[in-house]
Amino acid sequence: MAKLFQGIRREPRTPRRRVLRVSRVEELSPTMRRIWLGGDDLEADFPFSELGATDHVKLVPPDPGTGRVELPPPGGPRPDMRDYTIRRFDAAAKELALDFVLHEHGPAGRWAITAAPGAEIGVLGPRGSQIYPADCSDYLLVADETGLPALERFLEELPAAVPTQVITLGAAQRTLHREATWLPDASTLVATVAGLPLGPESFAWGAGETGEMRELRTHLRTRLPAERVSVRGYWKQGHAGSAPREEED
Repeated sequence: MAKLFQGIRREPRTPRRRVLRVSRVEELSPTMRRIWLGGDDLEADFPFSELGATDHVKLVPPDPGTGRVELPPPGGPRPDMRDYTIRRFDAAAKELALDFVLHEHGPAGRWAITAAPGAEIGVLGPRGSQIYPADCSDYLLVADETGLPALERFLEELPAAVPTQVITLGAAQRTLHREATWLPDASTLVATVAGLPLGPESFAWGAGETGEMRELRTHLRTRLPAERVSVRGYWKQGHAGSAPREEED
């Protein structure tokens, strides 16, 4: 008898409001950097669950006029904020790592370009966790630069012996923990995925531009049950701000 598939497990969290400081910076590529944050507001039991690969926080950059971080009051007006994947958390050092795509068309991206040790930023959340299944027969992971932090968490946290097919999108290639197929853009993404083997107990995940991910999701749901497909839009072409993270149906 086939084992009952449990799917994605959702765990609510009590959201916290913090002002954190940059402790160190790592250059990942010409277009990406990892910024480690710490400070008295970062608790040692910060919620960080294995295979909670897409868990994220909202960032509140300093006010451009005053240079200070102004956290929004509960229930009050909200400043311009952005969602960022929780890349890593070091409980012993009380440091939180976030990976940034460096660009000028968003407040968090602009902040990350010049962020140095001591720089402050507001961090809200996470509001909850989504724990992905670890017991599927195999996995398909697809991401552009914005989805790479979550994809890399999957590669680090999935069982090493489980077959995993990886597709990355974007202008620059990155070295990952496992072999990946790199596509410079999404023009051949669906055709590439159509040529990959997927079985009834496979699990597919993807993150990237909303329109591209919608096409990918539509294709994957012709091959897998809906509960075995988790594909999200992380941003929308032509919109300067980040689009809301598009949930699965």
